[in-house]
Amino acid sequence: MDFWGTVRVLRRRWYIALPAVLLTGILALYVYATVPTRYESSGVLVLTSPAAGGRYTANTKPEDVVKVNPLLQFDGSLTTTAQILTQILGDPKTAEELAGKGSTAVYTANTGPVGGPLLFVTTEADSAESAEGLVGKVLEKTVAELAAQQKALSAPEQTFITAQILVKPTTASAKIGGKVRYVGAATVVLLLLTLASTFAADSIMTRAKRRKEGKDKDAAKDPAPSEKDTTPAPVPPVRPQSNGNGGPPQPQRPTPQGVPNAHQKTVIIAAPKPDPAWPTKDD
Repeated sequence: MDFWGTVRVLRRRWYIALPAVLLTGILALYVYATVPTRYESSGVLVLTSPAAGGRYTANTKPEDVVKVNPLLQFDGSLTTTAQILTQILGDPKTAEELAGKGSTAVYTANTGPVGGPLLFVTTEADSAESAEGLVGKVLEKTVAELAAQQKALSAPEQTFITAQILVKPTTASAKIGGKVRYVGAATVVLLLLTLASTFAADSIMTRAKRRKEGKDKDAAKDPAPSEKDTTPAPVPPVRPQSNGNGGPPQPQRPTPQGVPNAHQKTVIIAAPKPDPAWPTKDD
C-alpha cells in the first residue's frame, strides 16, 4: 500500500489510530521519565620523567648530576608506561574495586587519539557526585599503581616516573543522549504497532461489512418461506371447441374428478338419425 492509501485508512479508522497515537505519546513520556539520567565527568594525567634522567649512580654527588627539564623528555618509554597503566585499569577486578560491587558507574582509561604520555579518564554514573568521585578514585589509583610497578621492578627511587594530575575531575554533566535513544526506539516500535492494529481492524471490519451486504442481497433474491406468496395461481380459462360443422360450439361436459359418487349415472346419448333430404355416402 502506498502513502496515500495509508493516509486514507488512517483517516477512515481515526477512532482507532488517534487513541493509539495518544497512548504512544504517553508511553514515550513514561520511558523518558523512568530511564535514569547518566552523568559524565573526566580527568587527565600526564607522565613525566625524573629531572636526572633514567640513570642514577650512588657515587655521584647530587650537585654533579646533570639536570634537565622533565617536560623535555617525553620519549617512547612514557607512552609505553601509559599503555601499561591503561591495561591495569581495564582489569575487571580493578574496575569492581573502584566502582563498587553491583554499581552501575563505569569508567574508561585510554591514551587518547595521540597515544602519548597522557592518560584520559572518563566516568559515567547515575549521579553527578558519583561520577566526579569515581574520576578522583581512578586518578589516585593510577598514581599509586605507577609507583607500585616501579618498586616491583626494583627501580631506583630517584628515577621513578611521576604522574601529574593535569586536569582535575570536571563538573559532571547530564547525558540525555541515552534517554533520547530509548524514547526514539520506543516511539518507532509503538507507531509500527499502531499502524498494524489500524490496518488489522480495517481489514476485519471491511470483511464483515462485505459479508453482511452479501447476506442482504441473498435475502432479497430468495425471501424466507414465511414471506412467500401462498395465493394459488389463477387457472387459465378453457377455450370452447367448435362442433366441426361451423355451428356454435357445444358445451363441454365437465371432466369428472375422482371416483364418481354412487348417485351418479352414466347417460348414453344416441346418434341423431340421418335426414332423408341429404344424400349419404352410400348413395
